[in-house]
Amino acid sequence: MAAWRWTVGVVLVSGLGIPVLGDELLQMDLEQLMRVQVDGSATLTPTATRRMPASITTIDRRMIDNAGARSLFDLLEIYVPNFHYLPHHWEAPHMGMRGLIGDRDDKYLLVVNGRVLNEKTHFGALSERDMPLLGDIRKIDVVRGPGSVVYGPGAVSMVINIQTDTFSDHAADGVKLQWGEGEQYRAAEFRQTHAFDDSGEHGLWLYGGISQYQGAGSDASPLIYGLSGNTVWGDSVTAGEPVPFSVANNHAAFHDRPKMKLHAHYQKQDFNAWLRYTQGGEQLTWEHKLLYAKPNGSGAPGTPQSSYATGGVGYQQLSLDFSRQWLLDDRRWFELKGGYDTTVYVRELWNLYQIDHEPENHREEEYQLRGTLNWNHNARHATAFGSELTFSRWGLSSPGYDQPYSSVLGEMEPWSTLAVGVFGEHQWQLNSWLTQFAGLRADKDQYTGWMWSPRLAWVASVSEQDTVKAILSRSLRKNNAEELRAQHQAGESAEDEQLDSAELIYDRRLSPALSLTLTGFYNRAELLGINFNTLRTQPVGDFKYGGAEFELNYQLESLQLGLSHAWSKLDDFNLAAGGSTRITASHLGYGNDLNNWSNHISKLYAHWQLAPQWQLNSDLRLFWGYPGAEDIIAQTNAARLNNPNSSATNLTDPGNFDSTRLAAFLDLGLRYQSRDYGRFGVNGYNLLGLLNKDFNKRLYLLNVGNYRPEAVAFALTWEYGF
Repeated sequence: MAAWRWTVGVVLVSGLGIPVLGDELLQMDLEQLMRVQVDGSATLTPTATRRMPASITTIDRRMIDNAGARSLFDLLEIYVPNFHYLPHHWEAPHMGMRGLIGDRDDKYLLVVNGRVLNEKTHFGALSERDMPLLGDIRKIDVVRGPGSVVYGPGAVSMVINIQTDTFSDHAADGVKLQWGEGEQYRAAEFRQTHAFDDSGEHGLWLYGGISQYQGAGSDASPLIYGLSGNTVWGDSVTAGEPVPFSVANNHAAFHDRPKMKLHAHYQKQDFNAWLRYTQGGEQLTWEHKLLYAKPNGSGAPGTPQSSYATGGVGYQQLSLDFSRQWLLDDRRWFELKGGYDTTVYVRELWNLYQIDHEPENHREEEYQLRGTLNWNHNARHATAFGSELTFSRWGLSSPGYDQPYSSVLGEMEPWSTLAVGVFGEHQWQLNSWLTQFAGLRADKDQYTGWMWSPRLAWVASVSEQDTVKAILSRSLRKNNAEELRAQHQAGESAEDEQLDSAELIYDRRLSPALSLTLTGFYNRAELLGINFNTLRTQPVGDFKYGGAEFELNYQLESLQLGLSHAWSKLDDFNLAAGGSTRITASHLGYGNDLNNWSNHISKLYAHWQLAPQWQLNSDLRLFWGYPGAEDIIAQTNAARLNNPNSSATNLTDPGNFDSTRLAAFLDLGLRYQSRDYGRFGVNGYNLLGLLNKDFNKRLYLLNVGNYRPEAVAFALTWEYGF
């Protein structure tokens, strides 16, 4: 039992929320130890939060409630240093971390209760992100940096680990209603618990949420092109001014259908099972070169606007997961986890109405079984190891469509794959203040070779106030399933994506309420991305980049403040043979910065309990400019001077860099807790737009000369507990 003394700092007894110190664990019997939850978002062995070998941002239920965020996009952007998201003309919006953001969201993992929910045929992390329905979430841990050693292939830039409420650990039963204007939406959420006995360990927790999301119209959120021109139907577009034609509402739901989330969690002692369904998606806007005639576009003169369909990306996902733990003796325990997941992906583009055009649509299924053995050898050593087996079916029919269709494969015939992963970690307490973590994971399926993801880290608790962490790691990702299938059919070998990372972290507890964290990172990446010569996901180059992050957090019962600043910088880029990319323009002789990323990002949030019944909340996000996007625009414009038929994707009017300037987002919220009638709230979003809409702009990923301001908006909320 003494082995627990060094692995645990402060933990929570499941369902009770009671802090438990390491010495108190020594007094527990084996049954009580099985109820203890230990933070493990970045390790396989039980580890106190202070000793976690990673940069982790934790967003708890209180922070989620206070933020008033209307989606996971905004929630993470408020709290997570060096996190950003951008829209796209051709795909769903994209999340990025530490400068790494792609045309598909396959470089990070979205995890719910330990289960990866990425769509793996084409896009990556897709579900959950656009939901204004956040009432089922208990906690989110964002691992800022690679995490494949714990989570498997795909955890290259970050891991978003969502933990939902459970029967034994949940918020009060109740209902929440939301009414938004400016960016229009209506939402309702419901939570209910049912106990099957009086033990507190056998019961069912239910959650349901639904939203109608109309989004923001062009008056509040105009689409702005960087290049002046005439559309093929005759409208005159002026760069820097709102386009004169109608476009899809910003953030409007795909096909105007409701966004939905349903979740049920069943617990009986050490057995847990949950069932989850989500439905969502967003409409897309048109890229300028689709609407202009040659040489600035591909449109046919005289084509009416009605021939251009409103594009969008939609999804449905159903997941079933179960887990069971067994305590084998006083030093070892085993967990078995498994389940089923199916995801429908649909993408409709501007050419939907053209004859013989098939919208991209397909469904995938995944069956997974995972076993993990933890072993606390003695007071200095702990080990975890295990394996998982994943059977996947691809190219399946999706509801509402006759034939599965992929932009890579064309009409799809079903196929299946079997993947295996083995993993292990050893935690070694070298002395009273220094801990070493050594981990390794290997993954393989029939389309890939073995992918090895190692990590070696040292965590030094040099004093009661100071902690220093040094981390070396490698994360890998295999290509998307449609690309791997195409390569297999062509007899080609598959290439993996790889990121090698070095990270140094210093934590300082300045006072019981005030903490400081300084982080430096340096990465070398060999990336897969869209090759603009082939329009396939292929190796695009390898590059080196790094940065630094500063965090200051102040936490009292009545006041919470958070301040962060992040700096990211490209060091070197080498284009792959035959590659074509817009990650940067440095290889073409323009600057040395990452496209689609702000080199400097500042964030501030504050939650202030003005009085027992009143609370004021605010956040400010500053993106100080996009020098890499300026380089891309400058290179595109220079290429046009040399070749009148060169690409117009990032072409702007000469000297027009409006999209790359400062972007700033300010939110304010006020809440009132009534004694008898629940909690009332009002939130204002993107309020700097009252001064100038361009403060609220988001440039489009890849098409960086275009941008769209987020709408100034307001929302009313009412929550009532049963």
